Amino acid sequence: MTARHQLRFGRRLGRDRNAVDATTAPPVGETLQAARERKGVDLYRAERDTKIRLRYLAALEDSDWNELPAPVYTKGFLRNYAIYLGLEPDEIVDRWRDEMEQMRTATRVAVAPPPMPLVEPGGRRFTISPSMIVAGLVGFVVLAFVGYIGVQFLRFVDVTEVGLTYPANVYSTIDAEQVTLQGTAGRGALISITGPDGQLYSTTADEDGHWSRQVPLARGENNFTVVATDPVTQRESKPLQLTIIVPLPTPSPGQTAGATPAPPQPISMSLFEPTNGLMTTDNKVTLSGTTTGTRITISSTYLGPPPELPGASPTPAASPSATPKPNATPTPAPTPSSPPVGPARDITVSGSFSEELTYPVGHWRITVTSYATGLEPVAQDTEVTIQEAPPTPLQLVIDIVGRTTTMTVSADGSRVTGLDRVRVSEGETYSATAQNEFCVRTQNAGAIHLQLDGEALGLLGRSGQSGSWIIRRGEQPQPSETSC
Repeated sequence: MTARHQLRFGRRLGRDRNAVDATTAPPVGETLQAARERKGVDLYRAERDTKIRLRYLAALEDSDWNELPAPVYTKGFLRNYAIYLGLEPDEIVDRWRDEMEQMRTATRVAVAPPPMPLVEPGGRRFTISPSMIVAGLVGFVVLAFVGYIGVQFLRFVDVTEVGLTYPANVYSTIDAEQVTLQGTAGRGALISITGPDGQLYSTTADEDGHWSRQVPLARGENNFTVVATDPVTQRESKPLQLTIIVPLPTPSPGQTAGATPAPPQPISMSLFEPTNGLMTTDNKVTLSGTTTGTRITISSTYLGPPPELPGASPTPAASPSATPKPNATPTPAPTPSSPPVGPARDITVSGSFSEELTYPVGHWRITVTSYATGLEPVAQDTEVTIQEAPPTPLQLVIDIVGRTTTMTVSADGSRVTGLDRVRVSEGETYSATAQNEFCVRTQNAGAIHLQLDGEALGLLGRSGQSGSWIIRRGEQPQPSETSC
């Protein structure tokens, strides 16, 4: 606090201050001071009773309006202080408006422009020189530029009005201990919310101009004032007045007025989905339900890998070439990897909730905990299993494009019915299905053209080449020493 403020506060507290002279129409500040002195309280006591800062009370009594916040707040301070001092609030506010209007319309000294010197008329005629043309063009460009800057400036300083999306109405009834106000304003605007007790809450609008702020509520009428301030020009929008009514508790049947109210009901919560024990190959799980709490948390615990799907293909046996040789050094077992991490959430709710979660493959326990101020949290578990989706079957199409030959086709190690040492001719087409791989044996690889899952692989080999080939997804046919 500066020396000037200390001196002013000293005067406000009664130190080194003359008595207020009675006049026909004293200023608002002197009226407030006289009423406070009649009430027999100092500024410290007034600050505690009214919840208005001492510096603002001193500024009100000194009529130092420059030390006060925006007019909408000053009006609220005057009204509350007048009620506290036993004065008529409307009269004080009207006299304050008159004083402000007198300050704005105070007459100013008019400065007359100096007289223009008289120029003796000459005999030369007025002529336009090249320099005058250049000067005119330059002036026109300057004027055009200034006009453009002016238009842009007017657009720049335009303040987007603050809007309210929740509650839907500026006069609403909500039975809760707190509420999250939501609305719209300019991008990056500073949102200032003044509560019924003069407490200031603030937040910032996001890139899309949306904002939200949680504020407490008290039983009865709660009046809020919302103002948006432009982050660049510091201009304030028109104040938005909001009133929220919190119903007073009604006595239960048989309870007399003034008796101790019944204890609050515990939190209740119901989960609709997912059902406990859900097994799916879709890794996106929707969690939904209802609760009387105001906030929920979601945590996920990995319980282990999922069981194999019914009918899953067994692990193929190792080929003879993979058999370890005697006295060979054994391969060390792979180090187990850390378990996967599931999603977590912490969200504010109002009645119902629905949240989409993405899980890796595995067996998971989902724990949902509901909270509310002053009540014991409630938790509920549900388990889901995310399984690996089975691979898409391979589709093999064989076109015979050369002379007659023989062909044998195996799918996943088993001979395909109708393609076991069959004699094929040019122009014929055959197809087969497998989960992992095909094996094709022929006496003339140049007569066999392959398509796997609609993608052409070309000829199996050279004309007249015989042997067996292994065909897998994402690979070219590979010669095999083992016959199909």
